[in-house]
Amino acid sequence: MTWILYALACVFLYGLMQFFIKLSSNGNAIASSLYFVGSQFVAQVILGAYFISKNGFDVEQSAIKYSILGGITAAVATILFFLALEQSTLSKVVPVVNLNLIVGVLLGVLLLKDEMNLRIGGGIILAMASIYLLTTSS
Repeated sequence: MTWILYALACVFLYGLMQFFIKLSSNGNAIASSLYFVGSQFVAQVILGAYFISKNGFDVEQSAIKYSILGGITAAVATILFFLALEQSTLSKVVPVVNLNLIVGVLLGVLLLKDEMNLRIGGGIILAMASIYLLTTSS
């Protein structure tokens, strides 16, 4: 499978995940986030064990450090996402949260020397414009 198929599958699954989070966030967002993270952990362990059995468990030390930092960051972001959805609509929260693509692109360009060109810059500007259109009242 190529990277684009993985990425498109993520688009669908992340969208579905956000929908389920919204359904669960009416009440106690913090408790719901704990159920979410717990079930994600179990699924991750099961799927991880399957893929490790096929590909091995070789991991570089720096990858472990960055994985832990990413997990902590994701935990905080997940709780904040549940809290935001408890207070607003899915159609407003999700576009704002998905501005994370700008953070990722900029970090990739600045720190990893990823390519930045006019097309990518234009895409970032259009993403920001879409957030404005999706989140402002009519």
